[in-house]
Amino acid sequence: MPGEYGWQRIRVGNATISVAADEPIAVVRGPDGRERVATWPDLDLGARAADATVLSTSAGVWVVYRPQEAQDEAIAPGRSAAVHVGLDASVGFAAPLGDAQLIGATVHGLWLRDPAASSDPDEADAWLRDNVQIRSARGASHRMSVDRRIAWVIDAGASGARVAVHTEPPRWSPRGWIYATAEFVLSPGPLPAELRTQDRPLRPVDDAEIMTAMSALVPQRVPRAEDDPRASWRPASLRTADIAAAVTAVTDEFAHLDRYWTGPSEDPAPLVSGLSEPRVEVRGEWPATRVEVSFRHPYFPEGRMRRVLRVFDAAGRFAPPLYASVHLMEDLATGRLPTIGTAVGGVLDI
Repeated sequence: MPGEYGWQRIRVGNATISVAADEPIAVVRGPDGRERVATWPDLDLGARAADATVLSTSAGVWVVYRPQEAQDEAIAPGRSAAVHVGLDASVGFAAPLGDAQLIGATVHGLWLRDPAASSDPDEADAWLRDNVQIRSARGASHRMSVDRRIAWVIDAGASGARVAVHTEPPRWSPRGWIYATAEFVLSPGPLPAELRTQDRPLRPVDDAEIMTAMSALVPQRVPRAEDDPRASWRPASLRTADIAAAVTAVTDEFAHLDRYWTGPSEDPAPLVSGLSEPRVEVRGEWPATRVEVSFRHPYFPEGRMRRVLRVFDAAGRFAPPLYASVHLMEDLATGRLPTIGTAVGGVLDI
């Protein structure tokens, strides 16, 4: 829909790269104003809708896809993957990523950490070493051991990369955990199998300066225009059992809205005061299945209020309704609601 925030836009050198938030497409605009389009409709993200994180480097941007969190992770599992869009609109892939922890991106590639690595501040040994994997835009993978745990990495242009490490395990203080970090510059080019930070000149991290530097790497959200290029995902493949379980997950989220809260000595209470006569109905077939939740409420005594949720995204992947009932409660409790004049046929969509 025109006007919605459909793009994440970041400046890379003299170019800008815009990545669609919900479609497999990016637009690279060069300094001469010429636009090149990159697409990746066949990227397999499994059966779960995904969220995209955009990380920029001097060579382009990485688009990292992670499956959306679900209350039951066994339903319609997704796949993590990453796409690299170059300044010439070339497309490279790093997939699958599994549950690897994302550290950052530099001209060397996408930096990842073993998902089994502990982040518990009480486990001192976990902060004295690191094992990372750097995935390149061409699909190559390089593993590297580090004698300190990496805190973050960001691209530094022609200089290579800025790498910050924890110089010691976290220390507890009355104000909370204290993390001591220092950084160094890692030049572009081949990476070693072992990175010894103790052999490199380290400087303390300037918190204010690094926040400014990182802020410059955050994409801007830009509205989608009527004539912007579009792209569609290849339809996902879901098992019949996953489709049924996904629909049930959404309907269960809104079960018993009229007796949502219970206590050991209290009568059941509705989701919010005044809510009554709830009804949860399933409409349509996959992938256009939607769940309609309607009820009566004092805000609109003349009719029913309704919230409609799509169970699957445009590609047919399950879109988990995590905390959807809580979001409904917050909207009703705070009055963030459409005007009554927008009701149609005795139904006010909210």
